Amino acid sequence: MKLDELFNEKRSRLGENDLHIWRYISSHRRECSRLSIEALGAKCNVSRTTILRFAQKLGLSGFSELRLLLRMECEQRGAEAESHDFLEQACASYHKMIGEIRDKDCSELFRVIDQAENLYVFSSGMLQDAVARELCRMFLVADKWFYRIHAGTEAELLLETVTERDFVMILSVSGESPQVLQLAKSLKVRGVPTASVTQGKENTLAQLCGLRFYISSVKIDFGTDYDSTASFFILMELLFLKYMAAQRGGDGNAAGKPDRTKLS
Repeated sequence: MKLDELFNEKRSRLGENDLHIWRYISSHRRECSRLSIEALGAKCNVSRTTILRFAQKLGLSGFSELRLLLRMECEQRGAEAESHDFLEQACASYHKMIGEIRDKDCSELFRVIDQAENLYVFSSGMLQDAVARELCRMFLVADKWFYRIHAGTEAELLLETVTERDFVMILSVSGESPQVLQLAKSLKVRGVPTASVTQGKENTLAQLCGLRFYISSVKIDFGTDYDSTASFFILMELLFLKYMAAQRGGDGNAAGKPDRTKLS
């Protein structure tokens, strides 16, 4: 798992000192990948023990694992920056994401889908709308109806009726759109189960949602910026296939029988 993804997952457990450390590391990744724990502590004006506890709060064994993750990410970014083989770069990114989703435990997502009284997918842009339509189409095969919701009036109406017995999946590229964040915060206050689908980087939406999934983002310079977006569709299809495998007792992570008891 990427460091940003760990931060999104553990954000609610971090204190002010932890956030101060994170801001420094996030802004000086290559430098921090070479620092000792004492040197990083000096840069952040905190003790060695505070740095160690920060790493452990992220779910890591200690500072050595934190530094290893930083080194691996810096090396990967360096290789991508030097590569001019756009096709190979995109294929490698998709292959990595496919492997991560294949191995990811999705049992909690499937449990929520099976237990929810109503299923919703929220989208706020052309790409997200297309992904939402495809999600709805695929899950109809499993007799699961996702209702598509857009920003504005539809989102306002949703907040009037949605309960903790429903489920909302929120699609966003950046995870920082004001409309998306407003909805996510309102759903969290109401105790509604949510899942985010965003780029694999630090973002507020992923920190607000109970479940989080990430797409790989490939930026290609053709003279003008081009963002490859196929990973959005790949992710949705893999989640659907894992769900169907689970329903049939395969290795997609057990989904279980539908249960209309209160979601917990």
